[in-house]
Amino acid sequence: MITRADLKDACWKILELADHYSGVPHREMTIDRLAYGVLHERFSVARQVSVGIRTASGRHRRVDFKQSGLNPVFIELACRGQHGNELHPSMNRAELTKLCKLTRASMRYLLLIDPTAFPPHHVDGLPESYNRVRPYPGRFVRRAVRVMYFHGRTREHVEFLWRPWRP
Repeated sequence: MITRADLKDACWKILELADHYSGVPHREMTIDRLAYGVLHERFSVARQVSVGIRTASGRHRRVDFKQSGLNPVFIELACRGQHGNELHPSMNRAELTKLCKLTRASMRYLLLIDPTAFPPHHVDGLPESYNRVRPYPGRFVRRAVRVMYFHGRTREHVEFLWRPWRP
């Protein structure tokens, strides 16, 4: 099973590898490839796994990374791009809803990776801003999601538990 400390070390390695790519904007697909390489090598994760949740149009929802086993771990990745708003809670509401619906998972992680040279996201207000976001409505059991934010340049790190049932 992937522990928080192991995942934290892997995220710092992903940001270290992303730093070697100079001159190219760090988009989510670039970071996704690096993340898959590091996570697969360390934890044997699978990429783009269908989780059995359907959208309104009937398509299957997929989660970015899954470590299989008796205690599966699901990981969603969000990367701050050139515009800087990709880490806001409203932009990640679908990922949070998808993760909180996964009842058989032992852990659910939303990784917020910030490889840009911009100043770090407002880390003091990050937990409060995410706690104001509610999952999409529906009749399903909701589970907590561990949100972890990493900034590559300043080495800032914040993690907190997002509880979807909080009023």
